[in-house]
Amino acid sequence: MRLKITSIWLIFLLSSLLSLCFTPVIADENPEPNNINISEDNIIKAGIYVISIGNFEFTKGTYILDFYLVFKYNNHNITPTNFEFMNGRPVFKEKIYESITNESTEIWYRIQANLFITPHFKNYPFDVQNLLIIIEDSKLNTSNLQYIPLDEIIGIDEQFQPAGWNIQSYEFSIHEHIYPWEEEYSQARLSITIARETGPTVIKLLLPPLIFCIVSGLSFFFKADKITHRLGLGTSMLISAVMFHLSQTSSLPALPYLILIDKIMLSVYAFLACSLLATTIIYIDEEYWKDVDYTQKVNRYGAIITITFPLLVFSILYFL
Repeated sequence: MRLKITSIWLIFLLSSLLSLCFTPVIADENPEPNNINISEDNIIKAGIYVISIGNFEFTKGTYILDFYLVFKYNNHNITPTNFEFMNGRPVFKEKIYESITNESTEIWYRIQANLFITPHFKNYPFDVQNLLIIIEDSKLNTSNLQYIPLDEIIGIDEQFQPAGWNIQSYEFSIHEHIYPWEEEYSQARLSITIARETGPTVIKLLLPPLIFCIVSGLSFFFKADKITHRLGLGTSMLISAVMFHLSQTSSLPALPYLILIDKIMLSVYAFLACSLLATTIIYIDEEYWKDVDYTQKVNRYGAIITITFPLLVFSILYFL
């Protein structure tokens, strides 16, 4: 009898534990918002319409944007005029329009600002950059002021065209900026994603390394007795590749990682090195071993290795 009661209790306990383990956790359908004291009285609609860009230096991440900044709100007891830029400083700011009615207030600014970002170089020369405009009120935190998008005044003018870049997209978003002293401020951000024009980039930055490899590869069609020409061709292409690599990266800051142009040029170096190595072995054979069959094999297999090894090097550097 005791054994049966004990077994029943064990089964009950095990079933209870299993039900607890496999009971799904149901998320709260109406979670508490992160914002504090959000109400109509605290809301200020913000919109940014970008007109043009100037002095964009991607190596430094600096640029000048010319744009309209618009605020629209209902509570006359608050004001958005104490805004500041979190990624730069305005060089020109003018209030060009203000409309105050019993229902709402609307203010327009024309602004030119020196702004900056942290540029991304990992995929250079096919890099993508995000140009930012970040505004935040200098006095009112989220308990008194909260930005929301003014959708009808958000956009980019047709004349906004960074030279050598294509506009991929833009996005206006609202973020909460929490400081270490436990104050939270609303931020309005306009992010403009730009990418390099593919055609000119390929021609200017990838065509020269390709030509270096083609010219060096022509040495495999030379006869064995033209060894000095082969050596001269290979070494001159190697020097040209090094100088080209330095010219493309000298303007970039010192980076603790390899970028795409580095990986491409390392593969080019591997091609040129394999070509020179095959030429050197052929030279040794011509001078000392004098084995014609061996020379032909070195030339044939050296060409195969010279083509495949750089592809392996680039694959390892790119995917690992």
